[in-house]
Amino acid sequence: MNPALASICHCLKHARSICRGPWLLLWLVATTAAAQTAPRPPANPLNEYLGTYEYKKPYGTLQLLPKDSLLLAIIDEAAYPLRRLRRDVFLNAGSDTIPFRRDAAGAVAGFLESGIFYKRQSVATAKSPASLVARRLPDGSHPRYAYQAPAAAGDGLPTATANAVGLNPAPLQAMVQAVVDEREYPGVHSILVWHRGKLVLEEYFYGHDRQKLQQLRSASKSFVSALVGAAIQRQAIKSEQDQVLPYFKYPAYANADPRKQAWTVQDFLTMRTGLDCNDNDGGKSAGNEEKMYPQPDWVKFVLDLPLTSNPATQGSYCSGAVAVLGKAVENATGQSLPQFAEASLFKPLGIKNYKWNYRLDNTNPTVAQLYLAPRDFLKFGVLYLQKGQWQGKQVLPAAWVEKSWGKYSQLGSKQYGYFWWHQQFKVGGQIVEAQMATGNGGQKLYVLPALDAVVVFTGGNYNSDRDTPPNELMPKYVLPVLLAGKK
Repeated sequence: MNPALASICHCLKHARSICRGPWLLLWLVATTAAAQTAPRPPANPLNEYLGTYEYKKPYGTLQLLPKDSLLLAIIDEAAYPLRRLRRDVFLNAGSDTIPFRRDAAGAVAGFLESGIFYKRQSVATAKSPASLVARRLPDGSHPRYAYQAPAAAGDGLPTATANAVGLNPAPLQAMVQAVVDEREYPGVHSILVWHRGKLVLEEYFYGHDRQKLQQLRSASKSFVSALVGAAIQRQAIKSEQDQVLPYFKYPAYANADPRKQAWTVQDFLTMRTGLDCNDNDGGKSAGNEEKMYPQPDWVKFVLDLPLTSNPATQGSYCSGAVAVLGKAVENATGQSLPQFAEASLFKPLGIKNYKWNYRLDNTNPTVAQLYLAPRDFLKFGVLYLQKGQWQGKQVLPAAWVEKSWGKYSQLGSKQYGYFWWHQQFKVGGQIVEAQMATGNGGQKLYVLPALDAVVVFTGGNYNSDRDTPPNELMPKYVLPVLLAGKK
């Protein structure tokens, strides 16, 4: 309601003297004029770029929405920031220049990317601007958060208060408030904390909730690892020492090399293929993922790559290795990877709501990643925390969980297992190690056996230097609480 009208209604309700006679008329005129002349907050100057635009295959379209000083490109629910250099010229996260073009009337007509013009189709967007903020009150301010235990969902994840499992809820409350405030830790979609067999924190932001599927990006790799283990459990693959090439029927391979014949499943699980493939080299290697995705057959593309070192010797982060093993599981089991996952992993865990397009070619806009709800992402971590057991049933062999968390490769500053990372945190002079599944944008699953805990973060900081809020929130808020609860 208009503030002036609200005051009028209050005045009339209580029939005070000022509401009588000419005083009422004078008061009405004054307050209504004041309400009409009160300054409104300025419109975001980036609103002129708002709309739905054509975009390259296989995506078809993208949406542009302003948020504060950024223009966000929304592609398949993922937000990519564009920073304004000057009028009609922006920079993406890769520092590429994105210029906009206008029509004869001066309206924004579209933008250029890599020399290709993409036309604006409409000024409307399917995504609501409200989903671009963590949480806001009607007046635009950030609400105050009070800790509350998660609601039970009947999905196999029992809930409890933090106090009930020996944790102080105050730091958890402070962490959620810090995310709501959006200053230090933007773009976090969800936080879930599991401790001593109970889910004690579950909070969502930016329009997300427990039903909404989240892109897992490279955290999907850890699920492929689990499915390799499930295939070995069923003897579709004999062991991780099996040679890789017999699982494929390609007549020949480019860059023929006898060392390729010796490739084992383990070489690919540990990113020690010896191939000229490194996703972290800025696109320099022949097998960089950005060169793989446009190919009509990702697996053949990877197996055709030249070797730059002996297999089983040096680690090099290569998404193509995951494509090879995923396809090997399909060929060994006679099922698509999602079908095999449904039978061997998802159904036993009670996971019903997911999306996984595992087509390994250039027609797949999802780049074969898994989409999962955060609670189901958490279940996967609990499964590994419990050494492959779920509700008393051995879903994965305990030996496979142990092998998966071995230390086989050094990738950058971190050690690497079977598509699982080792993440170390320093907390008060103490080193805490977590087993981690991680994906671009802030998708983090931390399994902490020593603390009997699993922590999930999901996020939307794709291709951004802000993709690490979870690695900051863990040592500042979560780990101190868990360590104190251990005493």
